[in-house]
Amino acid sequence: MNFKIVKNAKISIKLTIVYAFMFCVVLLLLNASILYGVKYHLYRQADKEIEDIQTIVLNKVTLQNEKIDLSDSELFLEIPFKENISIRIIQQDGKVLNSTKKFPYDVEEFQLNAKSSQNKEKHIEDKEKHLVYKNVRFESKAYGIVFFQIVKDMGNEYDFMKILFAVMAIADFIGIIVSIILGYMVSKRMLKPIDNIIETAENISINNLKERIDIKGPNDELKRLASTFNNMIDRLQASFNRQVQFVSDASHELRTPITVIQGYANLLDRWGKDDRKALEKSIYAIKLEASNMANLVEKLLFLARGDSGTQLIEKKEFLLNELIDEVVKETEMIEEGHLISNKKNEFVRIVADYNMIKQMLRVFIDNSLKFTPKNGNIDISSEVKGTMVEITVSDTGIGIPEDEVENIFDRFYIVDKSRSKEKGGTGLGLSIAKWIIDMHNGTINLESEEGKGTKIIVGLNIKNNNLK
Repeated sequence: MNFKIVKNAKISIKLTIVYAFMFCVVLLLLNASILYGVKYHLYRQADKEIEDIQTIVLNKVTLQNEKIDLSDSELFLEIPFKENISIRIIQQDGKVLNSTKKFPYDVEEFQLNAKSSQNKEKHIEDKEKHLVYKNVRFESKAYGIVFFQIVKDMGNEYDFMKILFAVMAIADFIGIIVSIILGYMVSKRMLKPIDNIIETAENISINNLKERIDIKGPNDELKRLASTFNNMIDRLQASFNRQVQFVSDASHELRTPITVIQGYANLLDRWGKDDRKALEKSIYAIKLEASNMANLVEKLLFLARGDSGTQLIEKKEFLLNELIDEVVKETEMIEEGHLISNKKNEFVRIVADYNMIKQMLRVFIDNSLKFTPKNGNIDISSEVKGTMVEITVSDTGIGIPEDEVENIFDRFYIVDKSRSKEKGGTGLGLSIAKWIIDMHNGTINLESEEGKGTKIIVGLNIKNNNLK
């Protein structure tokens, strides 16, 4: 249950919990290291004190080995004992010969150890008893082998460690509480841009795409997230604007033929039954506008499938020069008023959608035929340049004004609307051709001079021509 609460909590709370947990672990390790270090230092000091007492005692009894009485109660009076250090002398059988006045430990406690000739400090830790002791072997002429047993009580040192532990625990508790409060405040402040993103996202709707996140502060991940969000909204707004414009333009283009068809249908209803001339004129106009409308709808569906990613593209390897020859022959058959040429057509294999490349060429050629005067020249050529093949469609037509060139591939864009309407133009053909080129990772350049003609150069990759 608690895990679910944490899982569903805000990011700021999760970050605070994680930071607090990490802080606790660091404090625990740090405090354990400090306590261990202090304990090690205190035991080292105790060992050194025992070593000093051992040196003093042995020096005294060694110099006076024959004269000194190890059982004399005044033996230890001249030795400067430090606090909590006691000494006694025992024989191998455990009998105590001498000891300091206050030796607060039972004889039995060190008896077994006294029988061994250990010359190293040892520690005893049993509940509240913490001792450091050492057995020193000595040969006395009067008593034989005896042991000097030097003991230091570490009670004061352990009391100090308890106080130190309590102080550190209190300090850690205060530190954890402060870290939780400060961590929450800092994380809340750091994550404030996310709240701005949420607020902005909630304010955005299909009728309000102008909202943007105010980007300030350092160039960190949150600022880049806000910038990415703004860029996404920019793209959405541009796409929505294009969609609105597309629907508006399509509606406008469809309204015209529908209006014409309705007009001629009314004409037929009134006079077409009796007037042969009006009947033929109406039928011709209706058939023409229906054909134009069908052509427009087909192009709209093509672009719609392209925008949605459902337009089928079937790539295969074929000879581009054979496709160009086929298009040139078909054009010559249906068009006798223009000179169709093929100055250069190099042998080359490409991987592409055969029908789409042919459709693209037909778009360029149809435009050249429409806007090139009779007896004018239209040339379709190809040339291999490295890993690219360039297809060039050039004409000697009326050309395109310089300020119109950059818009020529926009949907429904028509340079001369009245003249294009007469020739059946919808402003979608070049948009479709551009889409086909983009889907083949190709390039397109347009060169045109008003009154002299237009040249369109399409570049396609010969190899690795994959879909986007």
